[in-house]
Amino acid sequence: MPRHVAVVFAPDYSAELGKLAFHTPVWIAETPENRGAAARAWQESVEWPHISVTLFRQPAGEPSRDDWRTLVEQISFERPVDGIDVIGTPLSPIALDALREAGFAKFEETAEGFRARRG
Repeated sequence: MPRHVAVVFAPDYSAELGKLAFHTPVWIAETPENRGAAARAWQESVEWPHISVTLFRQPAGEPSRDDWRTLVEQISFERPVDGIDVIGTPLSPIALDALREAGFAKFEETAEGFRARRG
């Protein structure tokens, strides 16, 4: 079964997090707003155990190749992911190179960021 996750770099995704986390695992940048929304999602996961939200420390500025590499390794620690929906940052050349290096081959820009899929 393919495994997709959402990675959210938006500094305030609190209003949308609950709906997204109900449908897919979410890795979200740690900010005060996002931390509060994550805490609410963790409370909801008691009743809905498929809800999975993980906070990560967002780098200052644009994520580097190493930032992307580390993030994908952390996300894939338990099992590989087939797709990542990125919200809150564009598909930069650095992200493209790092994600290609991690085995992603298909990319599509979206209104909120981009999607990366394995070949």
